[in-house]
Amino acid sequence: MKNKLISVALSIFIATALWLYVITTVSPGSKETYYNIPVVLANESVLTERGLMITYQSSTTATLVLSGNRSDLSKVDQSNITLKADLSAIYEPGTQIPISYTTSFPGNVASNAFVIESKTPGRIYLNVERRVSKAIPVELKWIGSAPEGFIADRDNAVLEYPTIQLTGPQSVADQIEKAVIEVDLTDQRESISWDCTYTLCNAAGEPVDAGLITTNAEQIHLEVKIQRVKDVQLVYQLVEGGGAKAENAQITLSMDKIRISGSEAALELMGDQLVVGTIDLTEISEDTVKTFTIPLDEGITNLTGVAEVTADIRLTGLGTKDFLIRQINVVNVPEGLEVELITQELTVKLRGPSAQIAALTDEDVMIVVDFTNAEVGTATFPVRAVFTDGFRDVGIFRSDSVSASVMPLGTMTSEPAEATEAPPSEAPQAVG
Repeated sequence: MKNKLISVALSIFIATALWLYVITTVSPGSKETYYNIPVVLANESVLTERGLMITYQSSTTATLVLSGNRSDLSKVDQSNITLKADLSAIYEPGTQIPISYTTSFPGNVASNAFVIESKTPGRIYLNVERRVSKAIPVELKWIGSAPEGFIADRDNAVLEYPTIQLTGPQSVADQIEKAVIEVDLTDQRESISWDCTYTLCNAAGEPVDAGLITTNAEQIHLEVKIQRVKDVQLVYQLVEGGGAKAENAQITLSMDKIRISGSEAALELMGDQLVVGTIDLTEISEDTVKTFTIPLDEGITNLTGVAEVTADIRLTGLGTKDFLIRQINVVNVPEGLEVELITQELTVKLRGPSAQIAALTDEDVMIVVDFTNAEVGTATFPVRAVFTDGFRDVGIFRSDSVSASVMPLGTMTSEPAEATEAPPSEAPQAVG
């Protein structure tokens, strides 16, 4: 009896174990749900070759319900189930294009091990557009202005890329006309050297939703020169002579100042006045206009844009008179030398205040040639005039030079020119 009970118990145990094995391990009627399995788009490069691109995908994951042996179901999960949608059959753009996807399992599971009870969604829907590329200009949008006393050289701003290349769906690319960089100059006292982001905009400057657009540059480097500004007075240098003094010349410049920009050091070195040129009264015989190019050092910019200034010169209160001079006086002949004048007479034009010129006679004029530091040889020498009292404002305006031979003392065959010393009170008043 005892042995019979043991046999019955053992049979029950074995039957239970077999039942549990079938239920938990073999169980051909088992089901399992797998969520958020990624859907892989295959052959997407084929779309690129055809000038197409995807702009919308209805779903990027799917849910599978599988039935089969529990032993097989235990071998798969979200990470090793592959869902693949083949894009190679798409040749034209379109909306809501239905795409089926296939299911595959890891290699240690037979391909017929499962029955796909359901898959959600059953298909993937795509929007496909033409893929286009185009170049668009980069535009600077200025905000505010440089502080007082400074200027931003906006016209000569330097962009690393004056245009950028964009690629994306035609419906979006057709809206984009420019890339806009905002540059805020408020309180900006130093030159700009920035890496700038930009906004893709339509023709009206409004931002475009460009999430599907790619470009050849994420940032663009910008250089803008910002410099200090100042006004400088335009002046001239006046050389008196030839019987004309400053009070005899009325000079008017076409503009009296210009505005310039540059570094603080350069502007400080320049000062508040700029000499445009020299007006030499010994060269001016009548009312005239002289033109000067405005000189500026490198690194300084003339913001007025005017490159030249004219000087209107009017002479007043002057007269002229010509004299034929036959007595030429020699002074300051170096020791050990003697002089032979080749020129025996010359005509000089004298200029000075009208009243003095009217009263001037031959007896009031002495023409002198100064041989200080002269050397042996034949050369030309300038002349100067010495006047009697009452004609101190008269000077030589025009005169030829005197030719003379300078030689060692005692070698001259003819009578040397007699040296003359003008008294201190008769010191020359002007040199022609």
